[in-house]
This record gives sequence, structure tokens and C-alpha cells, in this order.
Amino acid sequence: MLITLADYRRIYSTIHSLLIADSVYSHEVSLLFSVYGAQILKRHYGIAAQPVVGSAAYHLGLQAKILTFGEYQGGHLQSTESQHHCWVEAHGWMIDFMAPLFPVLVKRAGKEAKLEPWMMQKLLAKVKKSLATVQNQGDFLLLDNDSLASQKMSQMVQDKTHIQRGKLALDWFVKAPKKMPSPLNVTFNGLEGAGKSKLIAYSSFLVSGSW
Repeated sequence: MLITLADYRRIYSTIHSLLIADSVYSHEVSLLFSVYGAQILKRHYGIAAQPVVGSAAYHLGLQAKILTFGEYQGGHLQSTESQHHCWVEAHGWMIDFMAPLFPVLVKRAGKEAKLEPWMMQKLLAKVKKSLATVQNQGDFLLLDNDSLASQKMSQMVQDKTHIQRGKLALDWFVKAPKKMPSPLNVTFNGLEGAGKSKLIAYSSFLVSGSW
């Protein structure tokens, strides 16, 4: 693995704690997890990580089967402005820092599968070539979309809230086994409610396994 389960859990929990504090539940959550996660990997681990945007499909087991991100067009899974996903690529690996939320997405889709919030970290060499070949638990399909990625990144850097939250993630994060400082006292600048402070608690999210 590129990073350990403990590293993954700490990165996920840091970002998740910040998103929960800001009540972020938008469809762009995967982009935020990936951008912040890639920045943490660069600064704290020296890993040249890159967020990637596109369509994706993950086989989560016989109960949940395949979780897809994208739209079916002409018989193929494709990424669009409203239907897409984001993950991180580095040194021949893909890491999806949003994966512990997959059980929530499966439940929202109306499936009764009992899934654990696991890590998603895979060798890119094992990526499947088509949706039809995603047949067994752990199989995955990734189809990147560079033009959509450029569009989404441009939109993101124009939002000061996302920029400040990303900086908070970088400055707050410390590697395990060191203890995360909590709560974090944040004073907002240049945003709605500028000058106001609030406390953000770090909540360690249980991630006990891997797809």
C-alpha cells in the first residue's frame, strides 16, 4: 500500500470533521475529499498526489454489488457536470478518500446491504477496462475526464470557503500516532461571518478494513 490504514483513517477523519462542521453535504464532496487529501499527502508525506475527476464504478460485494458514479450514455458510463466522481492518483496507486461514506450512498440508493466503512486504495494496474468486467468484490473502473477536472478545479478555487477549509486541513493535520489537537479554534476571514470564531472537534472515524 502507498499509505497505511492508520494514515488513511487520519486523513479521512480530518477532512470529514471539517466538512461536518461546515454542514457540507453537496454532490462535490468527493472533489473536496480528493483535493484536500492530495494536498495532505504532498505536504505531510512527500507524495506527489493528484486529484482526478471522471466516472467510476466499484464492486462492493454481493449485497451492494456495483456502486457507480456517472451517467449511462450510448451504453457507456460517462462523467458529466452533475454526475461524476473524484479520487486521488499517486505513484501507480488510486486512493478514494470518500470511500468510508459508501455505505451511506448505498443506503440512499434503497439497498439494504450491510457494509462497513472501509478504505479504498488500489493499484492502478488492476483497474478494469469496462463496466462489464467489474464482476467481483474489489473490482473497480476509473474513467478520467481532464476537461471536466479543469472545469471543477477552476470553480473550486473561486470559492473562498473551500480554499480556507483546505488550508485548515493542511495546518491541522498531524500524522498518527501523534494525537490530533482538538478542538480547533477557527476564525473566519474574508467569508460570510468574517471575524467570528468557532470550535471544530476532531472525530476519529472507524475505518477497519479495505475493499
